[in-house]
Amino acid sequence: MNKNKELLEKLQQLNSLLGSWDGQDLDQAERILKDSRAMITVLDSISLKQLTSSEKEVVDLIVAQYGKLVHVLSAKKGQLAKKIAQLNKPNSTIRTYLQQEQGASLIDVDF
Repeated sequence: MNKNKELLEKLQQLNSLLGSWDGQDLDQAERILKDSRAMITVLDSISLKQLTSSEKEVVDLIVAQYGKLVHVLSAKKGQLAKKIAQLNKPNSTIRTYLQQEQGASLIDVDF
């Protein structure tokens, strides 16, 4: 019985840890993922079949919190990838302007 209480406390700690993310701070998310990975490794040897109903409820909350965290991080990763692509894309407006200026100066020289 004491073992079940310890397990429930660890599961609640993990749920609390995952729920502590503010949804914005990526450094905080990284720390939470590292800490949760260590906690999950400890809990990894436990079979879901062995869990009590209250433990299963907390596991469901953990899965939901983890899913939310991963979803937000994936969205942020997509946004960053778009920004990087924009930065890597040539600035067509400036290049067009410079080409027009160069072309105009060459035309002026030819006349």
